[in-house]
Amino acid sequence: MLEYTLEANELTDKPGDLRAQVINVASRTQNDIVDDIMKIGAGLTRSDVVSVLEAEKQVIRNTIAEGGAVNTELFNAFPSISGVFDTPDEAFDHSKHKIKINLQPGIALRSVVSQVKPKRVAAVLTGTVITSVTDLKTGSINGALTPGRDVKLSGVKLKISGDNPSVGLYFVPAGGGVEVKVDPSDIVINNPAEVIAVIPALSAGTYHVRIITQFSRSRDLKTPHTFTFDKELTVN
Repeated sequence: MLEYTLEANELTDKPGDLRAQVINVASRTQNDIVDDIMKIGAGLTRSDVVSVLEAEKQVIRNTIAEGGAVNTELFNAFPSISGVFDTPDEAFDHSKHKIKINLQPGIALRSVVSQVKPKRVAAVLTGTVITSVTDLKTGSINGALTPGRDVKLSGVKLKISGDNPSVGLYFVPAGGGVEVKVDPSDIVINNPAEVIAVIPALSAGTYHVRIITQFSRSRDLKTPHTFTFDKELTVN
């Protein structure tokens, strides 16, 4: 089964649109493939199978390295060049141009698409979610904050991205008041699963951390979404 969940499609203009997100995809290593070949009983030893697969890999690598293409029933692989050439006599420049390897399914893979059985399962966490906040000075998790030192946010889709002026990392007074936005230059790590930033010069009190971002897996969303961590963080 190809398991998927449905989540809001924020890349379209139509309210209520949903998109499928494939989850729990099982992956197979070369060792797994060798194990399955041995189960088939092809009359080969395990070392024979490994040797053939390694030899095939080397031949494919050599072909591509020589600028050639590989066409098998499983896949087609061929090189291409991206980047702009300004004049007809301009030579390839590694700082401007890039060689890419293109992969397309071959006839044997295309033919199995109709056999894949999709199955919708319960939704998982979608959108930005902060799961923990760690003060890197003291090691306090979801507790004390040290202004002027680093704080680490862990979670899902945390990356702060987008051109909307509201996008950013904020410390919001728990009892109400003016929220403090972290200077973008003080965000030292900005990844989907982890954001590390310098804590601003906060006054003593309790705060919530808030992220506003347009980040999405493929391209930035048209409108920002907001997540506020519900646990109170303390500045002494």
